[in-house]
Amino acid sequence: MIHLGSIGGTTIRVDLTFIILIVFFVASAYNPNHGLHYALLWAPVLLISVLIHELAHAAAIALFGYGSSEIVLGGMGGVTMNRRKSRPWHDMTISLAGPVSSFVIWLAMLLAYARFPLLRRDAMLVVFIPMLAQANLWWGIFNLLPISPLDGGQAVRNFFRMFLTERTAFVIAVWIAMIAGVAVAVLGLKKGMIFLTLLIGWYVYMNYQAWQHFREHGVPGD
Repeated sequence: MIHLGSIGGTTIRVDLTFIILIVFFVASAYNPNHGLHYALLWAPVLLISVLIHELAHAAAIALFGYGSSEIVLGGMGGVTMNRRKSRPWHDMTISLAGPVSSFVIWLAMLLAYARFPLLRRDAMLVVFIPMLAQANLWWGIFNLLPISPLDGGQAVRNFFRMFLTERTAFVIAVWIAMIAGVAVAVLGLKKGMIFLTLLIGWYVYMNYQAWQHFREHGVPGD
């Protein structure tokens, strides 16, 4: 685990799996016609996108008065950890803060690219800025899918927690996650997006496991 530092008391660490993710994206994007330098742009794009996404979660947590957090960049993105007992609408807002930040980056990059001609004349920025914008657009959309452990899945559960019991909110959220997950996986398969299909399929399995745990032991975490 690599310690990057801290911002406002929130520590930031990078797990080996995040480095593997970057290598995977660089290798997948490599094209001999464009050169390695084009593919390597995915490294800062992923680091900036995921880090700001997680910092948005941490900022929302701090704004609600729950103190500092710990950010770990790893796996398929990152996680922001904070021990808190918060209201459902606080948790829903915290979950949505990440995707919102991704859309803000997307919009900011589009506006900057359109308003500042210099960005369109620089050989690196003319590639980097659109890549950063596009990555954050899809990162925001992906995270809004109502499938736990994605932000959208967490937001759905916390939305129902505002006016239903924990058990009922969990049941509704886990079934939405499984149904939506199967639909997205089938769509991904039809589009030839094998990686997306496998990833969402794994999330569906995780939710199925949570459902089985619920049937035997109650709401996970109880």
